[in-house]
Amino acid sequence: MEWRGTVKRKLIRRGTKSEHQALVLVTPEAEYKLRRSGGNPFWDETLAELEDRQIRCTGELDGNEIFMSSWKIEA
Repeated sequence: MEWRGTVKRKLIRRGTKSEHQALVLVTPEAEYKLRRSGGNPFWDETLAELEDRQIRCTGELDGNEIFMSSWKIEA
């Protein structure tokens, strides 16, 4: 699948043991937590470089998490 949106840092899973800052893809339809296959599930320095940028990405959707296989920063 493919998605397009802006990467933002947000507090997710508020009030649970899993509460943490995460990078999410904000699209007109929804917000999705971004992950890389094999990347750290709580913080990924490679993905941190995408913060506040518009991207187009491909990957697999699992619940509300996108496991990205590729991405491109859009101008």
